[in-house]
Amino acid sequence: MRAAAAARIARVDIRSQSALLAALITLALAISMLLRPRRRALFLFSLLCLSLFGYYLGEFLSALSAAGIWPRTKVIFGSLVPAAALAFFMEFLKVSPRSAKRARAGALVGVLGGLVVGVSPLADSQIAKTLVSVWVFGLLAASLSLLVRRMASTESRTERARLFYLAVGAGAAIGASALDFLPHFGIGFPPLGAIIATLYMFLLAQTLLRLRLLDLHELLGKAAGLTLQAVIFVAIYALLVSWASDTFSLFLFNTMVASIVMLILFEPLRAKVDEWVVATLFRERFEMIRVLGGLKARLANVIEVAEMAKLVLDTFDESRRVTHASVYLLSDDRPGFWLLESRGPAPVRFLDAAAVRGLVGVTQAGQKAVLLENLERRLQDLRASDQPEGRRARDETKRLTELKNTLRQMNAGITVPLMGGDRIIGFLNLWDERVPEAYASDEIALILEIAERAAIVVENSKLYERVKERDRLAALGEMAAGLAHEIRNPLGAIKGAAQFLSPQNLPAETSEFLGIIVEEVDRLNAVVTQFLDYSRPLKQNFAPTDLADVVNRTLKLLSNSLPAAVQLDLKLAEPLPKIQGDPEQLKQVLINLIQNSVQAMPEGGTLSIEVRAPSDVTGWRLSEAPELVEVRVRDTGHGLSGEAKQHIFVPFYTTKEKGTGLGLAICQRIIKSHGGSIGLSSQRDDGTEFVIRLPAIPEPRCEPAVEGTPTPDGTPSPELTPYPANYSELALPPRRREKKRKRA
Repeated sequence: MRAAAAARIARVDIRSQSALLAALITLALAISMLLRPRRRALFLFSLLCLSLFGYYLGEFLSALSAAGIWPRTKVIFGSLVPAAALAFFMEFLKVSPRSAKRARAGALVGVLGGLVVGVSPLADSQIAKTLVSVWVFGLLAASLSLLVRRMASTESRTERARLFYLAVGAGAAIGASALDFLPHFGIGFPPLGAIIATLYMFLLAQTLLRLRLLDLHELLGKAAGLTLQAVIFVAIYALLVSWASDTFSLFLFNTMVASIVMLILFEPLRAKVDEWVVATLFRERFEMIRVLGGLKARLANVIEVAEMAKLVLDTFDESRRVTHASVYLLSDDRPGFWLLESRGPAPVRFLDAAAVRGLVGVTQAGQKAVLLENLERRLQDLRASDQPEGRRARDETKRLTELKNTLRQMNAGITVPLMGGDRIIGFLNLWDERVPEAYASDEIALILEIAERAAIVVENSKLYERVKERDRLAALGEMAAGLAHEIRNPLGAIKGAAQFLSPQNLPAETSEFLGIIVEEVDRLNAVVTQFLDYSRPLKQNFAPTDLADVVNRTLKLLSNSLPAAVQLDLKLAEPLPKIQGDPEQLKQVLINLIQNSVQAMPEGGTLSIEVRAPSDVTGWRLSEAPELVEVRVRDTGHGLSGEAKQHIFVPFYTTKEKGTGLGLAICQRIIKSHGGSIGLSSQRDDGTEFVIRLPAIPEPRCEPAVEGTPTPDGTPSPELTPYPANYSELALPPRRREKKRKRA
């Protein structure tokens, strides 16, 4: 019995061991694919792996027992391999069954022939087994021809490269497996077929799971690194263990020493080997990783947003791995994102709310980056699917098309949202239009880290500006207290003295000068008053407020002071939800804007005031965010220059000869304290329009709307989440918004 066992062990050579290894790996691949979400391609791949498992297991057991059922099992499963391979590649390549009639018929003949040989006495005939083998390899070559023809006909360079790798791997696996039969004819050849076929099946599995070509490059690089590490560890083990095999205790001791040495060397050796493999095989990627690593360290010392954007974009531009790069930041005055800086052809300068709602949605769903290549690939899959007209497919196609159009507007191959806490504050966009897949997975991971550092810089810059603003207001407060005492007392004396003089007893020219003195004293007193108003904290009495009522009361107050040459055009939307605000402060804002508009039309014109309902403001909204009520004040005056538009809300900046430059700064401060935004649009000789947006008080709902259900007008309700009313608090959760409102 011991002699029989020893004889079986003696027959387990390297060829049998490689067959056993191939059987175990193909079985593991089959099980792993069956455990994944059901897809026809994965299921057929599992059948192919199970066919190979049966064939290699039969080959291994045949080496242990040359007679019996296992040689027959090897023949039967071997004949199933080309049929399974043909079915898989037809599904994988989307080949029509009609175009492969001959190959399918040949596969069926091969299966039947293998079954006949396997269950009959022909299994002992070398000629019959040779004929079955030739037929099998011919059918495998037909499957390979499907790959080659699809590779030649595809237009995508990336897809052509993927198919090229698969075709070369398939050719190597088929050729090596065919050479494994040479020893049966007395020709010695190393048994490489099982190993190469197993490696090819693993590569094919990764191709099914990883659609990006660069992921396969990364996989090959890691495989090369692991192979090199294994060779080094085998050399260490052989050096310390092989010479002590005669003495068992010394063998155990040297084994322990070798294991300790390998454990000590494992981490540093792996890092060095991986670095060497990447630097040798993927030189451009190595340089990119090195440059981005240095950029991460440099961003830690940056506080200014403009400096951050310049540093990031210059670094990517100098890496020569991008043709387009840009940074967008959240707008403070209207829903959307402004272009901060870019490299390469300039993208659109502003992305409005409708353009970015898809990006906001996928970001809130947890996606850290959006790749153009993935969107295009998914759209191709949807167009090629069996049910392209289904409602779910149409909705997804529309959503993916909107995302693709947004990335095209930004000239982005990959866009990474800049997150400030749990809200989006900007986007980092990169694109190399020269190649379809520009960045590998490890590069994308570094890009995500760069985006995270850039978002930290933006947040730190805002905190720094707030500290500066607080210190500036504190200094203004101290100075205002002194000004109120040091200026107003002399002003009162001057005005009183001027009024004490009787104009009737003075010449007409002198009387006119007294009027100028009183007028200028009043103007200087108004400057001091505005200065005090700007420097002291706002005292607000918030209550549910009707904006239409505030506008009407403001116009009644100013009706007598409006010039006759100015025509009033008033539009009030009905019905209009209320807002949470201070009516007196909002009236102060409207008075300031209306007076500015009137002063901008010295020769007369049209003053337009419009209050819009939420449905007319953005057209879509967050299910949990407040709606927006909008007030527009427009004149037909001379307009503003580009420089004036940039500095119009800066304190003490004015375009008037006798202006203080504090009116609009106070207006902006009041509107922001209400959780809203104020902005303007103006063109030379085409008037100026100020736009105020304020959050409406949400109306109570009986039951929430269900995603995708039709709205009263028949259109599906939006599934994505838009902006809250305060655009600087983009995507802030409702609970935190409520806490912030209470603190305010």
